[in-house]
Amino acid sequence: MPATTSLKLPDALKATIAQVAAFEGKTAHALMVDTLQAAMDDALARQQFYTDGEAAYQDTLRTNAVFGGAEVKAYVMARAAGGQPQRPLAQPLDASQAHDPGV
Repeated sequence: MPATTSLKLPDALKATIAQVAAFEGKTAHALMVDTLQAAMDDALARQQFYTDGEAAYQDTLRTNAVFGGAEVKAYVMARAAGGQPQRPLAQPLDASQAHDPGV
């Protein structure tokens, strides 16, 4: 069963909610629930984006391998045009830490 929560809304916000809800053919309650759900979905997606980005960053530090933007773009564009280009080669992020010249 859903939990009940009480919110104190500024009068202007309450009026805006009523106006938007009427326009969308919803109750104010339904509009607020939908809006809160959408905001939480966005927040969870952002959290996952940050988590994935941090994992990718840590992987880059661990492998010391990166790809040049121009080379990746050329590869993707050639593939999109139906070609079969050679994959770009990874380069060391920090040459002083290169452990394999062919990274």
